[in-house]
Amino acid sequence: MIQCRGYRFVEQKSSNGGHSPETNPHRDSGPLYSALTTGRASVSRKTEWTAQEDQRALQAEIRQQLDTSHRRAKEIILRGGVAIDGNVVTDPGFRLRSGQQLRMDPDPPRLRTAHRKMVTEGLEILHQDRQVLVVQKPAGLLTVATEEGENEITLQTEVYRRLRHEGEKRPILFIVQRLDRDTSGVIVLARTPEARDAIKHQLLNTKFKRRYLALCKGTPRQEEGICDFPLHTDARNKRVRVARPHDPCKSAITHWKLLKKMGDHSLLEVHLETGRRNQIRVHLGHIQLPIIGDEKYGVTSPWIRRAALHAQSLTFIHPKTLKEMAFQVDPPADFTECLDALEKTAPKS
Repeated sequence: MIQCRGYRFVEQKSSNGGHSPETNPHRDSGPLYSALTTGRASVSRKTEWTAQEDQRALQAEIRQQLDTSHRRAKEIILRGGVAIDGNVVTDPGFRLRSGQQLRMDPDPPRLRTAHRKMVTEGLEILHQDRQVLVVQKPAGLLTVATEEGENEITLQTEVYRRLRHEGEKRPILFIVQRLDRDTSGVIVLARTPEARDAIKHQLLNTKFKRRYLALCKGTPRQEEGICDFPLHTDARNKRVRVARPHDPCKSAITHWKLLKKMGDHSLLEVHLETGRRNQIRVHLGHIQLPIIGDEKYGVTSPWIRRAALHAQSLTFIHPKTLKEMAFQVDPPADFTECLDALEKTAPKS
């Protein structure tokens, strides 16, 4: 078993060449005053402070601290210039909690550069050879571009960029499995047509084993179970649901096991027998165990801002050596922090 470290939060680097608003050296200085100089001077260091008010919008906080316009404050946030407790936040309306640590770069990088840095932080190649690549995917990163977004930043394009940077002229990558945008964890890519076909064959005959962790609302009556519900995709909105009679559908089988109860929440271990799009999220929602943080198929949660689903491990037979390969990655910090919060708030038995 190969054990790999978990998710790493974005850490901004200092940048120069910025454009700062004019300041008055005779007036009272705010928390950011020492980071700004008169005219067009560069910002020489990051600025840090602690939030004092609960439920204050991030944009309002930055506007006050920097003594600038709403538009400028929003631009800094959208360009990835603000980190809260070490995690870059690009939502101007994000509500702060008293005591949270903020770090700001008043002259952040360009929007696409900032977005790439944010969504690829934690992306790591765990294993590579001439047949396969095994990668740790962070939450928030698409596996492959959607039909509507050919220029989107994806796991496929970023791995390609890294291989080019390492000296490969024309890296070849085949997507043989996918993880949803908000799902973190381990995933394999093929590098040759032969490896692609071999792994796809394993996916069909269940030699390819995938283990997930899911935080769910509700507690099951049984310790484990099987969801054997065919899935149907609505052609109008691409939403997946359990098929009704006479719906065109595909077979879908999900195995789950209860690991821990926390009040009215549960931690489940999930294994896929088939790999349909959104399968785990739809199946668990159907049996009244919706994944928390999942606004589409589950329920919202104050503890996590994305679907609390993590692809913890995978096992497959190497297409060339025929040896079993196993990889495991720890859940990222947002998942473990959510789990800790659920444990702390659960009623004592």
